[in-house]
Amino acid sequence: MERQKATPDLIVLQQAVIFQGPLRPLDLRVRAGQHLLVTGARATGKTLLAETLAGQRRLTAGTLTYPFLSGAPGYEARRTALRLVSFMDNSRLARNPTNVHYYQQRYNAFDASGHPTARQYLAAGGFTPEQHAALLDAFGIRELLDREMIKLSSGQTRKVLLARELLRRPRILVIDNPYVGLDAGSRQVLNDLLDDLVARLDLTLVLCGHADAVPDAITHRLHLYADGSSWQGTIGDLPPERTTATVDGDALGRISDIWAESPRENTGEGVVRFTNVTIRYGDRAVLDGLDWRVRRGEKWVVSGPNGSGKSTLLSLVYADNPLAYANQVWLFGQRRGRGGSIWDIKRRIGYTSPELHTYFRQRLSARGVLLTGFSDTFTLPRTYTLEQEAMVDLLLRYFELAEVSERPFLALSAGTQRLLLFCRALVKAPPLLLLDEPFQGLDRAAVHRARKLLETVLGPRDTAVFISHFRPEVPGGSEWRVLELGRAPAVP
Repeated sequence: MERQKATPDLIVLQQAVIFQGPLRPLDLRVRAGQHLLVTGARATGKTLLAETLAGQRRLTAGTLTYPFLSGAPGYEARRTALRLVSFMDNSRLARNPTNVHYYQQRYNAFDASGHPTARQYLAAGGFTPEQHAALLDAFGIRELLDREMIKLSSGQTRKVLLARELLRRPRILVIDNPYVGLDAGSRQVLNDLLDDLVARLDLTLVLCGHADAVPDAITHRLHLYADGSSWQGTIGDLPPERTTATVDGDALGRISDIWAESPRENTGEGVVRFTNVTIRYGDRAVLDGLDWRVRRGEKWVVSGPNGSGKSTLLSLVYADNPLAYANQVWLFGQRRGRGGSIWDIKRRIGYTSPELHTYFRQRLSARGVLLTGFSDTFTLPRTYTLEQEAMVDLLLRYFELAEVSERPFLALSAGTQRLLLFCRALVKAPPLLLLDEPFQGLDRAAVHRARKLLETVLGPRDTAVFISHFRPEVPGGSEWRVLELGRAPAVP
């Protein structure tokens, strides 16, 4: 009887320990025909593992080999065969050697000259419209080609980034946080596209991050735990739950007390008012004749597909977008351009967004990042009170971040950074919260605690605007009104 040929290995980790990583010695094999999903809570090492598999991080013990690459493959051979796509840091995508761009720049139509367009960015990876028309249509990015990368929304940017990596025809595609920032339709498009690519190409997928729905091609799962251990099985199996999302009731109560005692200025009922607001970049309207009014105490969910103008809307409210001056925009009862400074606006607002994370590159401790919430800048305030320090410490304790409070912000996992920036938005108990995809990149435990906190502290005096592609993320306990932005593709 003829002996069945063994399925060849593609990636083999043996007793591997990643430099500065939390994982215990790991044994892992990815074989031809297998496609892997890597899951786990925040800071369990998912991104570190993705970078390691792609050859971007070194091991302190054990071995990593790629048996499908014959002999001793050099750097270029590995780089071509294994590609890593990371969706957590887009700041490098729009960089130009002669231009240094900054946080608010994507909203300034006259201050982004010289940054590459999506067409130029893709062309650097071998793109031509004739050869890759199907790819453009699959991702719905044909209309983005002549826009500067810095002008794209976070979801649009990620589509362009993934498209460029697929141009290289890699043997193994490692994707870190594949669904971050994508609306439901785009998530399904991505899954369908990946399934199609697996069916047509000699391609193996490794997806790292949270996922409720994955491509049909995924066959296996590796789940990482906070103690450094791991579990492996098929995609149909569920890893054992070892922890529950507990809530520190004492810390929550004390945060709630501080919030309730925070002063609220009497600025009337009007917090935000847009009258016939139109925002254009070139010949494309991001917002077209928008009328919107937010009264004190109201809670709003802003929804719409990638590129429909959600983040642009918040940039007008947070005084980051200079086009507010060319429109009828009132904030806290005063029209923009008729007196008042942006700092007078920002001091009343708590804000977090994917863009803020992209550009927050200061060399501060985790605790220092929260303290910058009192200065409304990326720098520490000159002075802060004992009460302010107490709020910082309570938020760190509530989210189980106290043990990393003195560690450098930039050395922490992307999920931990996002959680710290969420805390930064809350730290001054502001009368208006602007939360642009605040739970993006967070694990279930962190989302549970964050929702519980918002449900507890948001009362009739508090106003909030919440952007999310996942309706179940929206906190309960309040009546949320819905602003649905247009379905047509748009910039920022």
